[in-house]
Amino acid sequence: MTKLEYVSSSLGPSPDLGDLDDTLHENEWYRQDFGDFTISEAPIYDKRPIRVICVGAGATGLQLAYKAERLLENITIQIYDKNKDIGGTWLENRYPGCTCDIPSHSYQFTWAKNPCWSHFYSGSAEIWQYFKDVATKYNLERYVKLEHQVLTAKWTEEQGVWELTIKSPTGAIIEDKCEILVNGTGVLNNWKYPSIPGLSSFKGKLMHSSNWDSDYDLTGKTVAVLGGGSSAIQVIPNIQPVVKKLIPFLRSPVWVTTGFGARYAGPGGSNYEYSAEQIQSFKDDPKLYDKYCRSVEGELNKRFTLNHLHSMDQKRSREFVENMMKEQLGHNEKLSGHLIPEFALGCRRMTPGSGYLQSLIKGNVDVVTSGAVKFTENGVVDEAGNEHTVDVIICSTGFDTSFAPPYECIGRNGRNLREKFADFPRGYFSTTVDEFPNLFRKFPRTLPPPGVNKYATVFIGPNGPASHSSLLPILEWHTRYLFKMINKLQRENIKCFDPKPECVEEFAQYTHTMMKRLVWSSACRSWFKNGKAHGPVTAIWPGSRLHYFESLDEPRFEDYFITYRSKNRYQYLGNGYTQEEIKSDGNPVWYFDDPFCKV
Repeated sequence: MTKLEYVSSSLGPSPDLGDLDDTLHENEWYRQDFGDFTISEAPIYDKRPIRVICVGAGATGLQLAYKAERLLENITIQIYDKNKDIGGTWLENRYPGCTCDIPSHSYQFTWAKNPCWSHFYSGSAEIWQYFKDVATKYNLERYVKLEHQVLTAKWTEEQGVWELTIKSPTGAIIEDKCEILVNGTGVLNNWKYPSIPGLSSFKGKLMHSSNWDSDYDLTGKTVAVLGGGSSAIQVIPNIQPVVKKLIPFLRSPVWVTTGFGARYAGPGGSNYEYSAEQIQSFKDDPKLYDKYCRSVEGELNKRFTLNHLHSMDQKRSREFVENMMKEQLGHNEKLSGHLIPEFALGCRRMTPGSGYLQSLIKGNVDVVTSGAVKFTENGVVDEAGNEHTVDVIICSTGFDTSFAPPYECIGRNGRNLREKFADFPRGYFSTTVDEFPNLFRKFPRTLPPPGVNKYATVFIGPNGPASHSSLLPILEWHTRYLFKMINKLQRENIKCFDPKPECVEEFAQYTHTMMKRLVWSSACRSWFKNGKAHGPVTAIWPGSRLHYFESLDEPRFEDYFITYRSKNRYQYLGNGYTQEEIKSDGNPVWYFDDPFCKV
């Protein structure tokens, strides 16, 4: 029995509509020609099938697949990833000491909590294993095609789909298309060597921290480390005890802090290992574990006042960190004067570094307080013209951190996303971009190590919460927003959403006015300001983490151009029936149970 047949049978014998038909035929209005418009033979809000493609199989892809399977209807999901396994950043970054600076019990999905984390701050291998275990447990890898590199994505207006070209493992170029494209490629996966002359002339061992050769033994070697950002801050103290001589090139100052959530960390915000008894108690008592997770997460949500330029929290925290840095540097005046910043605490992402500053004053360490200007056969030349002869050069020099994805993305009217984001990246609430319909900018594959250099750390879309503690809960809320958009698109016969340019402009105006009171706008060279020391902050949300959550609670559909698949936007009203009426167990008085009726 068809849906319509069921409805008819439930109504009993059909009434005689002859008189009504005569009336309709006599009515001039009903004989008018309405062009190619036809009634959809489906009930109101019938969800049409759509396809969603996500580029990237890290936290974004796994989160999307898990939630879509449970919360969306009539949808197919395809995830493409260039790597040989899932995990994104945590699959790729395996340098010595690679550790997340966010507490482990905050850096996890709310729907896949892990009571067995070994340390308060977990290392990259354990975090990758967590994602792998989640993917295996929920069979999420069936949505993923590995070693598939997306090359291009182009919006086609007539069909209302994104057309993609993808390079398969065999090298063949395949094509795919979707109504919704999710960019989950992240940023800390397209690593790069520095643009310094003579790179190819060096005869020793050359490595990038994000392309680490774990088979190479650094014991007894003379090693130069280029870059003074977060990955270098983790690499240096971990290789210092085994190398013969270590030469860090530390050109710029940086705030070296305790880890985030330090109240629950070890002494001085240090990392520590959970005891077997603690882990067992988390496993045995879900309420205890939930309370602990909430306490750690809540602590991360209390830091926004520190980010106000003239707050007492900023003043006191800055004094505390400055004194801590001097003490860990052994009150070495030269290093303290060079490494302790004059800019506000948090102007760049704060950088935890357990043991880092102490390692710089060891006997086998010779700090160079300038940048490298040239590579030679034997080593590196600094800005003063001194050549440093080394066996190994480790480049912790960052990634391509542009907001555009690594593939060519062409939107409406042939607009190239990389060109659009070139000088002054702007977007709508860090979720969508005008001129790029149905392109949703998701979070990076996963929260990376705490940055890679003074320009490179995690990014979302323009003016997203890139420095607002753990991104995994933010990612879940972002997915929630996306699903609300998808639900409306399916139910109301919508082709695409495109944020209005004036809304993007006014959001940018709000953001950059608000930023004047916050530390991110102070004078420091940062990728938060597109690599500039001054100028608009293009990479940070202008509020707290909770502020971001509430801003995405409900989509403001009035801020979007909405294009329908039909010339009549009300075609979704269908054949006059509702979903409840066509279900054999439907509730014909559902409105009695509406919360409004119960007040």
